Amino acid sequence: MPETDPATGMPKSEMEKKSNVERFNRLSEQKGRSDQLVEDINTEKGQLVLHKIQEHLLTRVNKLIDEDGECRALKKLLLTMGVEISMGDMAVERLMKLVMKQAR
Repeated sequence: MPETDPATGMPKSEMEKKSNVERFNRLSEQKGRSDQLVEDINTEKGQLVLHKIQEHLLTRVNKLIDEDGECRALKKLLLTMGVEISMGDMAVERLMKLVMKQAR
């Protein structure tokens, strides 16, 4: 007698098959949504949306850096040493590159 799944009362082998099919369908749907998102991002409007997200993200990162005492101290130390970098710009730029790389 085959083992049964206690939750459904169905044979475990049938439940495993059913869950594999459900998993495959779920992954297929996610892939379809991902492909659609990539297409949308590559349009002119998609690029505009990404640019707006980038602007807001940069504003937020810079605000967080400026409000954090340790970050302010490190930033001041760098400036004292003559190093002028925009940490927010660098962080957001790297993040956006990762987003665009994954979208392709």
